[in-house]
Amino acid sequence: MGKNDEALIERVSGLLSVAPVRSKSMFGTTAWFLEFNDLMFAGDGGDGMTVRVGVERTAELIESGDADPFDPLDNHKAMKEYVLLNSDRIAEDEDLLNWLDEASEFAGSLPPKKPKRPKRQNDRSK
Repeated sequence: MGKNDEALIERVSGLLSVAPVRSKSMFGTTAWFLEFNDLMFAGDGGDGMTVRVGVERTAELIESGDADPFDPLDNHKAMKEYVLLNSDRIAEDEDLLNWLDEASEFAGSLPPKKPKRPKRQNDRSK
């Protein structure tokens, strides 16, 4: 992934300022999560924006050339439900907002993230 795009992060944060979402650090940059199910739906891709749109839509967008696979670790293992949109695709706020809407609608259709179980500690004091 490229460097953080601070201007994009600011634009997205502004567009989502009244939405029920939160941002946090992920993959070394900023990602946005729905508050009600704690699922990521978008993130700063450095060279564009990552959005979660589902397996079928991801394949469609990549096949048509409208998006690239999202491989945050550059290990040739792209995330199956996410695509990377280049900066031309999100140049206008209206276009960016449409992508954010599509991604949040998809993530909102998924069940809530299961809370992590606390790690068990081995009792070695016996």
